[in-house]
Amino acid sequence: MKARTSLDSADQSTKWPSNLLPNGSELMRTGADRSSELMSIFEQRFSARLRRDFTDEVSAAYDRSPLGPHDDKTARVVRALGNASVSGKEVILNLGPNGPWGIGRITVGAPGNLVLLPPTFYTYENALRGVFALRRKNFLES
Repeated sequence: MKARTSLDSADQSTKWPSNLLPNGSELMRTGADRSSELMSIFEQRFSARLRRDFTDEVSAAYDRSPLGPHDDKTARVVRALGNASVSGKEVILNLGPNGPWGIGRITVGAPGNLVLLPPTFYTYENALRGVFALRRKNFLES
């Protein structure tokens, strides 16, 4: 049985097809290639679902009860925002023994890798609402 090559006919171009090696054997996709492809598809679908779920009703539900319990959709959104990349994430900072609270943004390269944002909150729940609003704004703009 003859091995398949791209040189079987004289009129073919000298450029190798993307799925063939110069010796005529086919490139094999690796498990890592497939995993990367599946991760990309998963991230696209997850992001699309999160954008659909991130409604004004979810924001209102979070504002009513930032500490929970949350309905499924709100919990999914809160979990996704909490699991986002650390760089650029807003976090709550305790500015005193029992408040007030501030919001900082993790910024690699800044002194202490943190930039303090201007608003100050006198209740922890309001600080949670502030962080949620900033994360929502950043997510929907991205």
